[in-house]
Amino acid sequence: MHFLTEDGDLQTSIDAFQVFLANATITYDGPFMLNEYGNIDHQVPSGSAWNIAQIERANALGLRSNWRGEYELHDYLANIIGKADTYPNYEISDTNYWPCREYQAYQYYTLNMTGYRVRSEMTEDTLGDTYAVVGSDRVRVLAGVRPTTGTWGIVLSGLSAVGLPPSGDLPIRTLRFETGDLYTEVDAPTDLGYYTHSYTDDTLYFVIGQDDPSVAYAFELGI
Repeated sequence: MHFLTEDGDLQTSIDAFQVFLANATITYDGPFMLNEYGNIDHQVPSGSAWNIAQIERANALGLRSNWRGEYELHDYLANIIGKADTYPNYEISDTNYWPCREYQAYQYYTLNMTGYRVRSEMTEDTLGDTYAVVGSDRVRVLAGVRPTTGTWGIVLSGLSAVGLPPSGDLPIRTLRFETGDLYTEVDAPTDLGYYTHSYTDDTLYFVIGQDDPSVAYAFELGI
């Protein structure tokens, strides 16, 4: 199935797909495989993180969409990497590649989002979403939006389940995944350091000021 919509969410798409199958007297509960995900406007760090959260929640498999053409269709790993000789002066023999704007978010997801997956929910308006894991030493949250600006919040509940006290002060490290033009080199996320949050009732709440619609964030807390 495709998941290229500019709005909505993956679970709604899966539900609609199951209705379609049911009308044909077919029963299928997964796993679901997306042969294309990622609207062209979503191929920025924020959209990547949002799509990762959607796909993980549905326990689906996803193939990233590729919006290039001709020889470029088979280059760049669908614009995860880039190089200098691009459209309209594309040079197939140029192999001096660098990481582009989404590379760092995908690399963090692959290398750092390890351990076991925990339950997460998207925002009520479906614009913001998170994917969270508990590792051996840290809880990590990858947060993104369908590219938009505004203010949205993350609620971490049940902190005592990972060995933290039910109230107190908790330092959280923030990484920001930067954006750029389609072929801009982006070598690393920006480490924004630690900020200590106070919390009570086993629940911590903090706000993200999404002033740039294209950037994503990762939050790390020690356990």
